[in-house]
Amino acid sequence: MSPLAVRIGAGVLALLALIALRGKRWAYLTFVLLGLLYFPAQTHFRVHAPNCEQLLPTLHLLVPLLHNYAYIALFAGFYWMSWAQFRTSDARGVWALLATLLVGALVEIAEGMTGRGHCRVQDLVPDAAGALGAALLLAGWSRLRRKPAYVRLVRPRPAAAPHPAAPPSRAFVPPRGVVPPPPPRGVVRPPPDFSPGPSPVTPPADVARTQETAHSEDVSARRQVVQHLQAILGRLRGMSQRLWAMILGRRRTIVVGGILLALVGAGAFVILRLPAPAPVVTEQPNTAPPPNPPPRPLQSEAEGYYEPTYQFTVSDRRFTRLTLRPEPFVTFSRIGTRQEVGCEDARIGQDAVHLRCELERVGVVTIDGRFTSRFVTSSLDTPVLSALITITNTRGETLFSARESFYWHAPD
Repeated sequence: MSPLAVRIGAGVLALLALIALRGKRWAYLTFVLLGLLYFPAQTHFRVHAPNCEQLLPTLHLLVPLLHNYAYIALFAGFYWMSWAQFRTSDARGVWALLATLLVGALVEIAEGMTGRGHCRVQDLVPDAAGALGAALLLAGWSRLRRKPAYVRLVRPRPAAAPHPAAPPSRAFVPPRGVVPPPPPRGVVRPPPDFSPGPSPVTPPADVARTQETAHSEDVSARRQVVQHLQAILGRLRGMSQRLWAMILGRRRTIVVGGILLALVGAGAFVILRLPAPAPVVTEQPNTAPPPNPPPRPLQSEAEGYYEPTYQFTVSDRRFTRLTLRPEPFVTFSRIGTRQEVGCEDARIGQDAVHLRCELERVGVVTIDGRFTSRFVTSSLDTPVLSALITITNTRGETLFSARESFYWHAPD
C-alpha cells in the first residue's frame, strides 16, 4: 500500500474511533471491520492458513511482553470504545474486556494469515494489560464522579394546585302546604316497539355543525404551525443579531488580527524565497581522521542455519532447517536419518533469496523469501527470514505451499 493510502486509512479509523466513543454502534463495527481488513490489504489479499504458536507465556517473558507500549495504548483505547457501546448493560466492563480480547485474537490470526507478523498466544498479554489498565482508569473515574447518598440533591416538586370544591347539591324541597300528587296506580306502560322502521336521519343542522368544527380544528392547527415557525425564525434572528453585535464590538480586534496574519504569511513567504546562505568553511588542522567503524555483517552473508517456526512433513520427510552459507541446501529428516539436498539454482541477495532444490523421489522444493532483518541479530527469538515454500512432485502437482518464518542460529 502507498503511504498516502495508509495516511487516509489512519484518518478514517481515527474519525470512526471518535464517533464510536459517543456510543455509535455502526462506527464501532466499521472500525473493527476496516482494522481487520488492513492486514490482507497490505498483501493484496494473498492469504494462507495461519500457523499460530499456542505456547503460554512464562514469568520471565511477561516483562519483555509488557514493554510493547504501542499495543497497550492501542487496546486500552479499544477497550474504552467497547465500554462506551455497553451503556445499558450491568456488566459492561466484562463485555468490553471480552470484546477487546476477541479482537486481539482476530488481529493475531490476520497477522498469521498474511505473514505481516506472528500469530502467537503470547502477544495477547499486552492487549489484556491495556484493557485492564483502561478498565481501572474508567472505574476510578466513575467512582470519583459518583456522589454519595447524603449529598444527592432532590429537585423539589411543585405543589399541586388545590381542586375547586364541588358546589353543594341542592335538593328540591316543596313549599309548605303543597302535597305532591301521588303516582297513578294501575297504569302499565306499553312495551317498546322493536319493529323494523326507517333509519334515523341526521338533521342538516348537525352536519353543518360537524363541518364547522373540523374547519376550526384545521385553522387552529395551521395557526400553531405558523406560531412555531415564527418562534424559530425569532430565535434565529436573535442569534444572528447577537453574533453581528459581537462582531461589531470586536471589529478592531478582528481587523488587527487579520492584518497580523497577512503580515506573518507574507514574511514567511519572503523568507522561504530567500536563497540559503553559503556555508562558512573553516580550515581544520591537519589531523588524522578517526578510523571508520567496521561495517556490520549482513544477514544474507552470515554463516549458519535457519530453523522454521513450523516443521512440516512431505512424503515421510520432515523439513528441519535451511542453510544459505557457505553453500545453500535444505535439510529433511526421517526416522534415524538426515538428508541434505543441495540447491543448484540459488540467488541470494541483500534483501531477497531464491532457491530451487531437487528432492530425490519427491519433486522440486522452491523457496522465495525476504530478509526481515538486514543485519545479523543476536536475538534467537526474532525471525529474520520470511519465505514462501512450495513443493511440487514430478508431475507438477503441488504437495505443499505455505509462508514460514525462520530463526537464525550460528553454525554448530
